[in-house]
Amino acid sequence: MGCDWKVIREKAEIRKALNMIFDRNTILRPAEPEMYRAAAEEAMQYINSRRVRDEHGTRFSLEDAQASKPYYYDEICVYSGSSGIILFLLSLYDATGKTEYLEEAEDCGRYLQYRWNEKRELAKNFSKFAFTTGYAGVSVALLQLAAVSGNKSYLDTVHAIADAILAEAKKPEDGIGYTWSTYPGIVGNAGTILYLLSAGKQLGRPELISFAAEAAKWFLDKARTYPQGGRYYLGVDPKYFGAGDDYIDPNFPMGTAGIGYMFLKVYEAVGDRTFLDATDGIKEFIAAAASFSGDRSAALLPHALPDRPDVFYLGYCHGPVGTCRYFDELYKITGDLDDRDWELRLARGVLAAGAPENHSEGYWYTANLCCGTAGMVDLFLGLWAESKEVKWLHAARRASDHLLGWARDAEKGITWNLALDRVSPKAVTAPIGLYDGAAGIGWVLLQMYTALTGHFRALRSIDDPFPEKA
Repeated sequence: MGCDWKVIREKAEIRKALNMIFDRNTILRPAEPEMYRAAAEEAMQYINSRRVRDEHGTRFSLEDAQASKPYYYDEICVYSGSSGIILFLLSLYDATGKTEYLEEAEDCGRYLQYRWNEKRELAKNFSKFAFTTGYAGVSVALLQLAAVSGNKSYLDTVHAIADAILAEAKKPEDGIGYTWSTYPGIVGNAGTILYLLSAGKQLGRPELISFAAEAAKWFLDKARTYPQGGRYYLGVDPKYFGAGDDYIDPNFPMGTAGIGYMFLKVYEAVGDRTFLDATDGIKEFIAAAASFSGDRSAALLPHALPDRPDVFYLGYCHGPVGTCRYFDELYKITGDLDDRDWELRLARGVLAAGAPENHSEGYWYTANLCCGTAGMVDLFLGLWAESKEVKWLHAARRASDHLLGWARDAEKGITWNLALDRVSPKAVTAPIGLYDGAAGIGWVLLQMYTALTGHFRALRSIDDPFPEKA
């Protein structure tokens, strides 16, 4: 496998000339720390312009995201809706001390409880109990809300969701493991397992951890041999992309690296080496699938094989921002410097491709957490918090300043115009969610603010191994 890095950078330079459609361009000198906090608060003003309040609590209209997709994710999910916005609100409360953010988060929490108790059916999702699009994510938001607010009533819903996850798990025909959907990766079953591990620890319910380990056994015989070397796992139903049965995603939430991460977290929780051994061959597969810079100090993985071998995403969903998490966790467990080198090689791949300033084919008009610039800020600050290497702080600041340059004035606050689908570049929307829009961008700008003011805080998701504090 390989790609022409010169071509990637040349395409990025061409796209740079087109960025004026979307972008004011990166600001000319580094922003003052307060600018990042102020931008995050203005992002919340825009999100609140989509607020809907009734007797059940607060939710948010997803009309801007749905403009290009009539069938969109549910309004309560972490990816685009209230659960993710709660996490942003709690970060705003932590960074500013303003009680209105906590109060709004609680009113959103009340609506989440209503949905679970009275209107449980979800709109589009990878799994009813998925982290980003289902009730595992709702539970994560309520757990955090209970911890910050001291209101333990949210825990009733959290326990009920955990009980339902166990009760509704499906036994496969061979009787090994459990599943909840046809999506194996972190977007589906592996993400539910990660949730059970995290919730079991937070709630003091060891049976959730034990069940997570039992569920993970479903994956143990699912590795496939890659002809060029190593082993891989299918993380997504190929039908989702209209692909054939030979479809391979090497990256994180829908791919091999994410399933490897799940194995590592199960091993860490229960100590059964079977799960660590299940990651054997993943690094070799990634090495075989990767494209390297001339000196091999930087690498990128293709979006998908064999379908898109020459498209290299740079974000979380199909790129190094996500896949670095696998190697970060692997290095913590093995202490093998080669695992650390792989993490840094992929992070350097983002910069070597011309990001964050220049937009290549795999980093098109996206500023969001899932597939764009905000994810880069999150990764670079994670590397800085872990290593204290100032170069990663500088990279995060470059990406943060690019986000400020991309911001647009809205009727209230600021937002970011995005072309979320690479294959539909003319479908420009201004979504509000944690993964798809303004909440996630504001979330990482708050991280940047706290990093520069000496009290770094990052609220980590269940699939994020980086430190919460520096």
